[in-house]
This record gives sequence, structure tokens and C-alpha cells, in this order.
Amino acid sequence: MFADIGPWLALFGLAVLGGLAVWFFVLHDRGNHGKVVPAVVGQPQRQAVETLTGDGLNVQEIVGPSSRPRGIVVSQRPGGGSQVASGQTVTLHVSNGHSLAVGAPRITNSTTTTTAATTTTTASQVTVPDVTGQDMASAAGQIEAAGFVAETDPVPGSGTAGTVTAQDPPASAQAPAGNVIRLSVATGSSRPPVTVPSVTGQKAAAARATLLNANLTTKTVYKQGPPKSIGVVLAESPTGSQPRYGQVTLTVGS
Repeated sequence: MFADIGPWLALFGLAVLGGLAVWFFVLHDRGNHGKVVPAVVGQPQRQAVETLTGDGLNVQEIVGPSSRPRGIVVSQRPGGGSQVASGQTVTLHVSNGHSLAVGAPRITNSTTTTTAATTTTTASQVTVPDVTGQDMASAAGQIEAAGFVAETDPVPGSGTAGTVTAQDPPASAQAPAGNVIRLSVATGSSRPPVTVPSVTGQKAAAARATLLNANLTTKTVYKQGPPKSIGVVLAESPTGSQPRYGQVTLTVGS
């Protein structure tokens, strides 16, 4: 009889030991108020913030140059999987959609601190480069390398065709990184038609450069779309041919 019961007692003992192990490693950890930080690198900024704040963590967002599309989280600290105290701050580095040009000064960008209850934004300022008198492609390139978005507006009047005659904000002004800098471009009196390149599907900065090199000016507007569309040209208008230095509007995912 005891020979029959012996194996069952052994199994029962193992089950008890297993239960104690579960209690120690799982239930005991429940008493610990630490949080495991979710991994949010590669996610859109809004989704990442909602994930972290929903888990009881505070978030600090730093927007800066990156080759990733605008609004995508490129790094986080502490990293995903780290264990931290409830309410600790996780710092997210978010792309502004512009790569930092080689040799360009590094920019101190806008920083946002987010909690589940409140959001406060403190935007540090960046100096606007002086590009008046330059050809529009070079001028816009410098503006974008500094962390801004260049808008080129065709204007009739004196000045060499294709050059920047004015800028707003002016040179040496302070503005938050990511802001639009408007460049007035002289059109000249001769405006033969030029073909508008197809830039739909390209990254916004590359699309603007393509149009400027085709002797067309650009304006950028934004439209909310799926995560994969962030920073990508969804549409352009007009298409076909336009007078030289005519303005093409790019609709970019946000």
C-alpha cells in the first residue's frame, strides 16, 4: 500500500516546492513597486508616450536631427526591459525628420516633459542662418541643416532669378528647431515652363531638394496618417508643368 502511495507523495512534495517557488519569484515581486520599461524605439512619438504614461511612467521628449522619419522614437533611456521605480522619467529622443549635415553644429532642440496628468513644453531656441542673396537650393539646404523646414515662396521683383531676396524670421533670429523659415525667391521676368518631378513617396527633405534643383519652389503641409507615412510625401500639387520657380505644395504624413 505504501509502495503505491510513495510516488504520489513525492509528486505532492514537488508540487508544494513548485508553489513556493512561484510565490517567492512572482508574488513576492508583486510587492515590489518597480516597473519594467516598455521598449518603444521605432514607434511614433504619440504612441510611445501613451504606452509609457499608461504604465505609470513619466516621459521627457527631446526632438532632434535624425535620418529616421519625423516623429519616430530613435532611442530611449532607460532602455526597454529595464526595471525602474514607478513614476520614474524615461527620456525619448525623437526625430525631427532632418539628418544632421556633416560639419553642421549640433542643435539643442525642444524638450517636452509629459506625465499622465500634465504636459509642459519648454522650447529652446536655435539661431536662424543668414541665407539672403544665396541661390534657393543652397539657402534651403542650410536652413534644413540647422534643423528647420525651408519654405520657398516665389516673388516678382528685382534680384537675380532663383536667389533669396528675404527671409522670415530674419538672419540671427532665434526660433524653435523644426519651425518653418520662409524664403522669398526672385522669379525674374522670364519664366519658361518646367516639368514638375514626381516626388510622392520620397522623404520630405529629399523631395524639397529635388523640386528646388528643378527650379521650382516648395511649400509643405502635413496630414495625419499611419506610422509608416510619417515624414513621407503623400501627395504633390500641382503636377505636370509649371512656370519656372512656380510653387509646388507637398502633403507630408505626420
